[in-house]
Amino acid sequence: MTKTLRRLSPLLGLLLLLPGCEAVTPTAPVEIPPLSSLALSLHADTLQAGGTRQFIATALDTLGSPYTGPLLWRSGDTGVITVTSDGFVRAVGEGSTWLFVEGGGRQDSASVLVYPLESGWVIQTSNASERLNGVFFDGNGRLGWVVGNGGVVLSTVNAGGNWTRSLPATTNLRGVWFTSSAEGWVTGDNGTVLHTEDGGGRWTRLTNTGAGEDLMHVHFATRDTGWVVGSNGLVLRTFDRGAHWQKTYLGGLTLNSVMFTGARDGWAVGEGGVILGTHDRGLSWFVVQPSVTGLALRSVWRRSVERAVAVGATGAVPRTGTPQDSVAWLLGSAGSENQLEGVCFPTDETGYTVGWNGLTGTVRRSDDGGETWRPQVVRATFRLRAVFFVDGRRGWAVGESGMIRHTASGGE
Repeated sequence: MTKTLRRLSPLLGLLLLLPGCEAVTPTAPVEIPPLSSLALSLHADTLQAGGTRQFIATALDTLGSPYTGPLLWRSGDTGVITVTSDGFVRAVGEGSTWLFVEGGGRQDSASVLVYPLESGWVIQTSNASERLNGVFFDGNGRLGWVVGNGGVVLSTVNAGGNWTRSLPATTNLRGVWFTSSAEGWVTGDNGTVLHTEDGGGRWTRLTNTGAGEDLMHVHFATRDTGWVVGSNGLVLRTFDRGAHWQKTYLGGLTLNSVMFTGARDGWAVGEGGVILGTHDRGLSWFVVQPSVTGLALRSVWRRSVERAVAVGATGAVPRTGTPQDSVAWLLGSAGSENQLEGVCFPTDETGYTVGWNGLTGTVRRSDDGGETWRPQVVRATFRLRAVFFVDGRRGWAVGESGMIRHTASGGE
């Protein structure tokens, strides 16, 4: 054994001298003394992709004297921003994340939002040709999911810069909702309910709902509490994360959309202008009477107990008001030439609705809670079916022939 090691020793020394075989010198750990305070000069910033910003951190040692030594800087998502050891930030890709600085037992953070260079509504390549019926994004605007006909599910991890295609079902899929970046739900025709716990890498079809109807929409208020609506006036509800489902039929008209504020107060809308409400988690429902409209309602978005907006055929836009201390529905219009399919209000006042005018997709924006609407340039050659915004600026609209449009400027 000793002779073998002696023979190898010169060879090992030679290998250390060969190109590409340099000896690695361990990096000494950064030594930071205890600090009494550490604060960033900015706690929120907005950058365009490719832009840079120097962040400044002010620190004091335990004697109250300025500390100017090294600190530890970290990006919450290096796909959005990168940061150097002295706090120089570069915007890499669209999304929102946190910038952290720490040392000496102290830490501070700043939120950073990155927008793309393009403004208005821009085209995203979907890798799909099917009709797309539903879209959902998580709060940071980077993780997103789209569902459509033929069982197609599209997912993205970079705000739609790239979309990955999967086919977890064979039926048409209609609705999608995620309760976290990992856990989500999809509904579709013939009683289809799909569930994922890994961000859509694997989908499981539930067989315990007892429903065979076409399931048009899904909404979860919490991880455990959710509702599904569909044809024949069907409402499904679960209070235990899908382990058990309760089924109710509310008339024979198809319900197209449902949304709750918290886990108690919800609205559902559907064909024939039906609007249903509940104050007890969907255990019981009431029909809004007198009817606001006889036109089909396709989508509803609820911001609070008092604020909700629905959209539908021939530009119908019912919205809630609060006359005499009670919630009532009022009928408005976004133009009778428009067939509206989806609506989303990321703020109380600013909302978006999508649909079509003839064969061309249309997007309209409201800045007064849904009372008035103005068109936006969307360059949509096919009909749009659904829309989702994560804030007042960043949103996605999807529709026929695999069409996806995206804005990071509020469509302006």
